[in-house]
Amino acid sequence: MLSIDSIKKLIGLEDVIVKNIVQHTKSTEIEIELERKTQICPRCGSSTKTIHDYRKQTVKDVPAFGKSVIINLKKRRYRCCLCEKRFIEKLDFLPRYHRMTSRLVAYVLAELASEYSFTSVSKKVNLSVSTVIRIFDFVNYGVPDLPEVLSIDEFKGNTGLDKYQVIITDPVTGRVLDILPSRRYHKLINYFKPMNRCDVKFFVSDMWKPYRELSGSFFKDATQITDKYHFIRQV
Repeated sequence: MLSIDSIKKLIGLEDVIVKNIVQHTKSTEIEIELERKTQICPRCGSSTKTIHDYRKQTVKDVPAFGKSVIINLKKRRYRCCLCEKRFIEKLDFLPRYHRMTSRLVAYVLAELASEYSFTSVSKKVNLSVSTVIRIFDFVNYGVPDLPEVLSIDEFKGNTGLDKYQVIITDPVTGRVLDILPSRRYHKLINYFKPMNRCDVKFFVSDMWKPYRELSGSFFKDATQITDKYHFIRQV
């Protein structure tokens, strides 16, 4: 059996604590939680390490060694001592409300781009054919028309290039607009520069500096929202 360190390197989740690994005939279950870190309140920007409670979530990840990978995640919900805001710790590999990692979505799209059929990809990643088709249908191809509400977030990918990739979505409809191989500022500029950005009214991101700079330079007329989860709940 692979060691815990080997499993962490294999699935690319270096900043997590692997609590347990269960090998089944056709799947591997990995129980994880994130290392406890000081969090920045998305409402007021103050620091906190106060845990309010825990939430459990099961998500699917990229298959390994011919087996599907299931992640049993124990998430912390923090409480800001200043403004009483409660929020889930940031997960680089999992968008809010999703049941599969961002890199699994990217993996499915890469397989489809290699001219594999929906059926063959579904068998390879242990997803239903309808789920694979839904992933395909929810991605724009070519230069996308930017929506009124634009969300940008990063995740740890497996392209072999930059450590983080970027997923661009319409958080109102849940539609994936694009997946970029890098979150570097100059890469983002080159991507958005030729686009019509006038229709974007809300730019939703975390507080990472290049995203704020991108918003200030390219989406000057849009309202920047750093608490995207609160915004999504409201709409």
